[in-house]
Amino acid sequence: MSATNTPVTADDLRRWTGQSRIPGDPPDLTDDACLLIASGRLDPAGRALIVRRLSAGYPLPRLSHSYPDLRRLQHAILHIEYQLGSDYLPGVVAAVLRTRLSGMHRRREDARRTVVGGKGVFATGTRGIRRERRENLYLDVDDRERLFTALLATPVADLPAGGSARRAGSAAIDRVATLVGQVAGRGAARSVQEWADEALGAPSPGSAPKGGEAFLDGYETLTFLAGHFYDRIVGNSAWRSDFFEVQRTQVNLHGELADTAADIAALRGLRVDLDRVRASGGFDAALAEQIDRREQALRPVWSELIGRVEAFAEMAATVEAAGTELRILDEFDRTATIDSRIEDLLSRSGNRELSQDNTRRLSQQVRAGHEQLKIYRDVLSGNISRIAAAEPMRELPERYEPQ
Repeated sequence: MSATNTPVTADDLRRWTGQSRIPGDPPDLTDDACLLIASGRLDPAGRALIVRRLSAGYPLPRLSHSYPDLRRLQHAILHIEYQLGSDYLPGVVAAVLRTRLSGMHRRREDARRTVVGGKGVFATGTRGIRRERRENLYLDVDDRERLFTALLATPVADLPAGGSARRAGSAAIDRVATLVGQVAGRGAARSVQEWADEALGAPSPGSAPKGGEAFLDGYETLTFLAGHFYDRIVGNSAWRSDFFEVQRTQVNLHGELADTAADIAALRGLRVDLDRVRASGGFDAALAEQIDRREQALRPVWSELIGRVEAFAEMAATVEAAGTELRILDEFDRTATIDSRIEDLLSRSGNRELSQDNTRRLSQQVRAGHEQLKIYRDVLSGNISRIAAAEPMRELPERYEPQ
């Protein structure tokens, strides 16, 4: 999926979201993509503020580790808390897990202070706060709390059942198992290890995911894909080059990713509401029929989101292809510089034919490269028009389920 020469179609996106799995081994999302996706869970004003800060080059909260690692930490915390709720967990294992859980809570709290405190990011003095408020760049503390909560749900593939907890607590578990084995025998030590495996999420044979990376559901899959293609576009030097200067003014990719993430999150929340309504009142035929009608009327919204992410994918492929052409032109420029030196040397001996032929050939190749870049620029303008529509996306109704 991350291969630059492999086109991604709407059918691919539908299949991947339906399976909650994408092929290949794409990297984690960058911090910028994670922050923009998390801003999709803020209100429109807070979301626009995050986009504005990133677009203008103002700082945003950064952790000592990545935001995907924060999601893994949160997943491990929730898993251990669930295990500790069991009445059948041996006391010796529970004690080790509580110790590890306390350390994880401290790490999460450190991350929360970094995001919410905003030290070195948001203004702290009265005068500075007033200035940022005037410039509409100051994010209130309540919005920072919501931003941190959203960052805990950063899209991450193949979340282990407590895998990070296992890495953190395996040494302690081994020491406990050894001590129990010395006191009560190997059978008791084996029991402790088995309980630890269950609590910390030890991988079972053959449990490793196959055929790509898996996500919790199709909504998270589509959100990750939008962030992935965004990273491929903005991380490419061709997109930041002078050649695409006009195209960069036609679309704000930061805002488009934030808005796409916001719409996907809205649909996901509506799916939860629908499931609850069906569970509580699904026996009512009139209510079930009403829900079905609402779902049918809203199916085009999911298709529209698929189309927007597909446009991101096509933009990424176009920019990467243009980047290849620009690198080739750079090589031609270097070759032409060497060729001019050769020409100068040969002109002194009266032999210029070889240099002239080579220069003519290079000029033709450069012209062909420029023509190809013009084609890429036209294609990119078409992709941008699909992402940044002239009319805003219609407001989502109360409930929706895209299946």
